[in-house]
Amino acid sequence: MELRVFPALSVPQRFKACRLTFFCLLALGFLIGSLACGTAVSWGHAAEKPLRLGILPVLDTLPLQVAVTEGYFAKQGLAVELVVFDSALERDAAMQAGQLEGYFGDMVNTVLMVRSGVPMRMVTAAYAARPGQRQFAVVGRPGLNAASLDAMASGTVGLSNATIMEYLLDLMEERGLVPPGRFERLEVKKIPVRMQMLLGGRLDLAILPEPLVTLAVSQGARVYATDEDLQVPLTVVGLLHRLLNDSVHTGERFLSAYREALAALAQNPEKYRSLMAATCRIPEELAASYHVPEFPEAGVPPEVEVERLLAWMRVRGLLTEALSVRDLVWSPTP
Repeated sequence: MELRVFPALSVPQRFKACRLTFFCLLALGFLIGSLACGTAVSWGHAAEKPLRLGILPVLDTLPLQVAVTEGYFAKQGLAVELVVFDSALERDAAMQAGQLEGYFGDMVNTVLMVRSGVPMRMVTAAYAARPGQRQFAVVGRPGLNAASLDAMASGTVGLSNATIMEYLLDLMEERGLVPPGRFERLEVKKIPVRMQMLLGGRLDLAILPEPLVTLAVSQGARVYATDEDLQVPLTVVGLLHRLLNDSVHTGERFLSAYREALAALAQNPEKYRSLMAATCRIPEELAASYHVPEFPEAGVPPEVEVERLLAWMRVRGLLTEALSVRDLVWSPTP
């Protein structure tokens, strides 16, 4: 065996070798430290790629705005980006194109999105009809002097088909709040246009959301029926199924942050008045007086209500596929 003898290193060479060894050991120590904190590194990577949630600038999204503003999502290791769309059509296109990981929308539209192949599940109701707090209403044009809808022999009602508003109008008819079949339904998809048609007398009635109901009333319109006593879920937040099945419990952490936002809103609603006005498109004349709404507890819509909605969509011809509640609603337990 040949014994090879290397020449001795000079002083400068020994200094360079020591310096190289020092930096190698420093890098090794950093790597070991990173591996020891695997969870933190994983959440850090998640933070580099935000969870993009497509929303509309409406009242129902205020808890999401609070969760982002107050850092409740960040506290859970989630970087959530609220992507605001001016129309449901634009939001849906982005969701179907894979540009979003989450979604806010009405119950009907959410079912249609899942039916179209978007692998999404509802994780919580965003808003539900509740006594004493209207969210949608059938509003009469200024100058309409009928004491009630029963006193009207006929008329037109503006709405958008295949949405929660059509569902609510059918429920109002079913429960005697609106005379069944008496009013000609005219589709006016864009809500601001519908309101202007109502105020201009081109519609006798229209179904509108808040705060436009309050604004219309301030301009001479009249409320004839509301969703207050229907007590049904209206809008939801959904996330992609892959996120709800991941190993870092994204769904549970998302809901924890959302619950914190709901608690903050319940404790001090006035604190978030300016945030509501800025992000939920409260008309300027209502910004100082419009009440901050109460929101339902975090959690998926009741199964019976999802089943009722699916049955209605089948009757309306909106759904032919055999979708079940399990296809639509997330459960954190298998």
